Amino acid sequence: MPIRAASVLFGFAFIWAGAGLWLVPGLELAPSVLLTKMFLSIMMVTAGVGMTQIATEKPQCELHFDARHRQVHVVEIKSRGNRHVVQTINYENIARVDVSDTELVMLNEAGKIVVELPLDGPHSRLDAIAHLRSQSLFPA
Repeated sequence: MPIRAASVLFGFAFIWAGAGLWLVPGLELAPSVLLTKMFLSIMMVTAGVGMTQIATEKPQCELHFDARHRQVHVVEIKSRGNRHVVQTINYENIARVDVSDTELVMLNEAGKIVVELPLDGPHSRLDAIAHLRSQSLFPA
């Protein structure tokens, strides 16, 4: 939380400083001074926008397996904890599942990607494989 607050604070400070740079009068309005002001203001505003984007939480997706209805639900979790189902896939529509350390990909019979989710490393990979095996979606 303190990193997000600092990121937002400094982000808005950079944005305001980039715009406020044009309010400061120069000794002379030579082309080199204007070019320097333009370069600095573009860099400060870009850095400020980047810092405010770092502070925003991106929605995360996770899979929920419904063994009773033989469906996989792709659930999106928003920044405030709100959850909603983005996509529902029947087990019969899943032909192949590829799991690596970085992503989980479900493919249909035509070889098209049905679901693609990022994974956080080898532990997440093993956890995903265990869930898929429990639903008989991944070969033993």
